[in-house]
This record gives sequence, C-alpha cells and structure tokens, in this order.
Amino acid sequence: MKPWIAVAVVLALGGLACGAHAGLKTLRRQAEKGSPQAELQLGELYQYGVGRPDHLIHALAWYDRAAPQVPRAAALARRIAALLTPSERQRAAALAWPPLGPPR
Repeated sequence: MKPWIAVAVVLALGGLACGAHAGLKTLRRQAEKGSPQAELQLGELYQYGVGRPDHLIHALAWYDRAAPQVPRAAALARRIAALLTPSERQRAAALAWPPLGPPR
C-alpha cells in the first residue's frame, strides 16, 4: 500500500472516525494478546502512518512480533530495519518485547 492510499482512506473514512477508533482498539487488543495477523496489520498501519515521526520504529516492533509466525512480516521487518539507524532498531526491539509481552 502506498502512503497516499492510506491518507486517502483515512480522509474518506473521516465520518466514521468513532467506528475506526473502536476497530483500532480491538485490533491492538488482539495484537497485544499475541495474534500474529493483528500484529502484522498494526505494523502495516504504523508503516504507512501519518503524523508520527517514529512510525517506522513502531512498525518494526509489530513486524518483529509477528515475524516468527508470518513470513511476510519477517520480510517487511527486514525492509524497515534497513531504513533505520542502529539506535532506532534498538528502540523498536525494546518496544517489541518488554512492554508488549515476552517473545513467543
């Protein structure tokens, strides 16, 4: 998905913000419980996120969590990691495991 597509979707769904927010909360809860597909989807949302300067760090954290069970997440994690500095990759690793739970 291209970044401009994500922006267009957000703008198109502007009237559905409350429903989208509820859906995002549900997705995050599922990811925090260890759903690999939810982790992948959150990674994708952060990867194409708007308004967060550290969105790629958060994307990498979610992709890293999903990577053991979702090959596509592992490939996306490698691609994002190549764009980040070593300190940014360390921040992503810290976000991926302690606050969200132990690795599976």
